[in-house]
Amino acid sequence: MKNFKVYLTIKEEKIKEDLKCMIAKDFKLVTSPNDCDVFLSDDQKEKSEKAVNMLVVNVSRIPDFKGAKDLDGFHHYIIFYENDFLEERVRKALIRQFNIKQSKNLNEATGVKSLISLDPIEHPSGMKLPIIRNFTVKSSRERIKFAEDLEKFFDEIAPVTGSKNPTLSQYAVEIQEELLMNAIWDANPKHAMKPRTTPVDLDPGEEVQLEWAFNGKELAISVKDIFGRLNPEIMDKYVNFIFKTGQTGQHSLSTQQVSAGLGMYMIIQRANLLSVYICQGKLTDVGVVVRLAGKRQPKGQAAKAIDIIQVEE
Repeated sequence: MKNFKVYLTIKEEKIKEDLKCMIAKDFKLVTSPNDCDVFLSDDQKEKSEKAVNMLVVNVSRIPDFKGAKDLDGFHHYIIFYENDFLEERVRKALIRQFNIKQSKNLNEATGVKSLISLDPIEHPSGMKLPIIRNFTVKSSRERIKFAEDLEKFFDEIAPVTGSKNPTLSQYAVEIQEELLMNAIWDANPKHAMKPRTTPVDLDPGEEVQLEWAFNGKELAISVKDIFGRLNPEIMDKYVNFIFKTGQTGQHSLSTQQVSAGLGMYMIIQRANLLSVYICQGKLTDVGVVVRLAGKRQPKGQAAKAIDIIQVEE
């Protein structure tokens, strides 16, 4: 990654120095905007015509977004509440872009490995980390089983976390349920108009992929579908909806879109990261990160980020 060139133009001094040091250490920090792989900015008016444009912006500046046209030209954007773990978030985003450029393999830029660090370690309890689980979801009827299995997963990692936190395990189950329902019903054109109370069996090749990972500090959940039907043009409206708590007149969303926006709002209230990866017509990967280690702040105050990446192939 040392040859992966990143041009940094950040006006907010509080985060600029940390990002600059991280990029110089792990990538190649360049001084010319005309010779870079990623153009990283905190101003939606600054973009490159040649490089991948990445926008990093504080939630306080969300009202500046007036519509999709303001985000036109950005391939990747990160919206954050606090900069507690922003450096690591941007680092993972750059690694994603590096993997896309190097391999053109969607699997290299998706799933739990794109959300959290998965370096192998051994915990003092003797547990070897990370722990990763992969599942293929073939039917909506399996959701109950996967919810129960996730509860058991929290029991399994209790020697590392110290004890099972019933609130966090419930949050994780609720998040997983929302992601699975979106992937089973909304993403699949065969089932999008069916009520979620109607059981659905997915055709071969249309199964949903579910993945968990725990690295000793964070739990990551990833849910993938093969349809890539989440419209990139509506993501900025979702972002406005989420941060304005669904206020009337602020979003111009249909009833179905408001439902999806409420689901995302619920997720970001419970998780530290909501990640949305869209390859139109091919893949949607929605992932979350919940921090399990350290002092837990109230859900409305914890450091959070939304990471949205749009890939064209």
